[in-house]
Amino acid sequence: MRKERTRPGNADPDFDLDEYLREKSNPENLDQESFFTEQEKEPTTKRNLIAIGIFLIIASLWVATGGPFSIFSFGTGETSTSTNVNLPATPSPPVVEVPLPPTVEYSGIESGYLDYLQQFNEQNLNMFSGSAVQAFYNSGVPIQYIKDIEGAGLLDEFSYSAIIGLYNSGLPVDYLVQLNNAGFLDEFSYSAVIGLYNGGVTLTYLERMQNSGYLDDFSYSAIIGLYNSNVTTSYLDEMQAAGYLDEFSYSAIIGLYSSNVTTSYLDRMQAAGYLDEFSYSAIIGLYNSNVSTSYLDEMQAAGYLDEFSYSAIIGLYSSNVSISYLNELQEAGFLDTFSYSGIIGLYTSNVPVEFLTELENRNLLDDMSYSDVIGAYQTDN
Repeated sequence: MRKERTRPGNADPDFDLDEYLREKSNPENLDQESFFTEQEKEPTTKRNLIAIGIFLIIASLWVATGGPFSIFSFGTGETSTSTNVNLPATPSPPVVEVPLPPTVEYSGIESGYLDYLQQFNEQNLNMFSGSAVQAFYNSGVPIQYIKDIEGAGLLDEFSYSAIIGLYNSGLPVDYLVQLNNAGFLDEFSYSAVIGLYNGGVTLTYLERMQNSGYLDDFSYSAIIGLYNSNVTTSYLDEMQAAGYLDEFSYSAIIGLYSSNVTTSYLDRMQAAGYLDEFSYSAIIGLYNSNVSTSYLDEMQAAGYLDEFSYSAIIGLYSSNVSISYLNELQEAGFLDTFSYSGIIGLYTSNVPVEFLTELENRNLLDDMSYSDVIGAYQTDN
């Protein structure tokens, strides 16, 4: 912020020392005698007043700016008390993938139920009903597994049936601790926790999804699928920014990502009005076959887009079947006579529509396959 100049206490209120010094230091304003010689000609009282004023101004500026160097700095008039140094940015530390804790092996139950019940009571696990203890025993849940959950302070988080499911799924207590410490344990049901662990989903991936705001957008089964398909959060960011994240299911997103379908292609399909016309598998097929939107426009204009499946459109496009050939078949009434593979075969074999008409007029066409038609044409030509 620009500092206001401090005026001397008893000096002329309109006196501006900076302007005065600039004028006197300008060679154009100096006479042959020096500035100090001129000052000697002033009356003594006036000199004293000016000297006192200069002293007061310098003292005020000293206090306001924090040192002598800033007083005598020249430039725009801004007071600068520090020098900005651009230090190189500290690189972000690499993301450390937190591995899944291994499954812990527990000793199986080798005693009878009464011994199990007695040990259960001795461990002060009286928060469970008798039917729950029986269920633990019948499911082979070791008392130590329950104690480990209690030791982690998580026993109140699960019902007895959930604990049975966790144990029988080989889920280690350390994974529960990881999820709880990261604040994810309350986000998922116990069956979801089992699925995430058995699906190999790491805590690091969950944190990335959380930080990107996608954890609440997908079910746990979707998260498992996205993780195992290596779908990055940056791809989800692109889909979100383009407005497609809510347009596709998670399985569609996996398919699009795995097939390298770009959001720019989706944009072109959207702009041309075809995004809602095709399934995601059709979009993948069209993209990987390089079917242009202009070809789709031609098909649409001729009324054929609804006549053919996406695989047919891919085949026709890849075989360079012209719209005019389709028009000829349509006008002659043969478009529905042949499958799209038959049309491709006829076109690539240069079979003219007139030959089909001749076969029709001779009552031969109904008994012939498209390969028979091709053979008959090649025989005569």
